[in-house]
Amino acid sequence: MADAAATVAALRAEGKTVFLHCVHAETRTPVVAAAYGARLTASSFRDALDRVRAVLPSAHPRPSIVHTLEKELA
Repeated sequence: MADAAATVAALRAEGKTVFLHCVHAETRTPVVAAAYGARLTASSFRDALDRVRAVLPSAHPRPSIVHTLEKELA
């Protein structure tokens, strides 16, 4: 997921629009969006995930993925 967020950042740096998609936008989409958002705003992954959940209330990422990314992106 961190690699996907890095790819989003690289594409955005080139001025490209990036769309994230997964089946129900419950796990992968919000987690990658939060990882990218944390990187972009220099905030914690948890804060970025809270911002994603505010606009994507169906987001319910698996706790194991959230925990792993919190450690990776700290």
